[in-house]
Amino acid sequence: MVRQLFLPSEGGGALRRFLNVRKRIYSDAWNDDRPRRGPVTLLDFRRRDDIADLLSSLTSKRRGIFGCWRVSDDSVIGGYSTSRVELHDRDEEAKSPPFLRWSGHVNTKIGQSHLARNVTRSGFAAILTPDFPMGVPLGRFYNALEICARVDSRTYAVNLHIETYFPEDMYQGFIVGSKLPPPKLQQIDSSENTWGESEEEPDPSTAEPLDVRDFLKHREKDFKLADPDNHPYFGHPPVGFTKLILPFKDFALTARGRLRHEQRDLDGAITIESIGFTIMDGVDGDFTFDLVSLRAVNVLDGEVVGTLKDEEREEMILQRQNATKSSSDDSETDTKKLLKVESQS
Repeated sequence: MVRQLFLPSEGGGALRRFLNVRKRIYSDAWNDDRPRRGPVTLLDFRRRDDIADLLSSLTSKRRGIFGCWRVSDDSVIGGYSTSRVELHDRDEEAKSPPFLRWSGHVNTKIGQSHLARNVTRSGFAAILTPDFPMGVPLGRFYNALEICARVDSRTYAVNLHIETYFPEDMYQGFIVGSKLPPPKLQQIDSSENTWGESEEEPDPSTAEPLDVRDFLKHREKDFKLADPDNHPYFGHPPVGFTKLILPFKDFALTARGRLRHEQRDLDGAITIESIGFTIMDGVDGDFTFDLVSLRAVNVLDGEVVGTLKDEEREEMILQRQNATKSSSDDSETDTKKLLKVESQS
């Protein structure tokens, strides 16, 4: 019974989350002396343990000290919004990985029950990841959160619950969804505490791209041709999904849903306790949010810094391509020399 609580036979569990994260962080600290380290996977539904944690949350078979996946909506204050979460299995035909689907309906109508007697605004839904035991100690070695997701045209808040002396503190960023291809740049508007899209083309020398899909897509074809074993886990977004990068420095400090007057930048020793998503854009209607993975990453010149193995792998592919090109150039030179000799004779 005790073993099942800490190390469930079906996989997952708080202890495994604790061990997986710390194994990666301490391994990088020991082996990777670069100033910008490779990604740390927080959640990934291509992993057995994360699928097990979600399934246990859906079936309510597992209870423990640390929270599992949780959903909520304004029904707790007498509202009419609804939301649900479900797991979609891998679809080989559509080349889609397993993913979490969070969907529902937002209704901004204020309820009439006693729960809503002091409510002046309604219409929200939220989802929260399992708690990370003792937090994820990222320190100062990572500068952004990577979200591999598929979003609709709604606006979603990304909530970081971190270790702090003030329990009400929560750092918040925003994802502006779109049915069109994702914008090249998304930035926070500090005056309104919302995310907006830049209307003008950003200056590459000063702008920091928040979506690296364009860069990854540029290299994806070459790598796939050179390495048939290439897998989305190594960096390329799965078909139909987008990898969004939210720099930690762009998160705003909030408390009880309101922007704090005194802001503290999220650029120090970061320890993440859990991550949540909220839809509260004031628009009635359905919403759908599909999530594949969450990673703590470093972004340098618009590119996500890979692990040492990623760099070795890409270097090997590039060397193979250069060798093929060099061989082709030598063959072309020999052919020209042969033709020249034949013409002279």
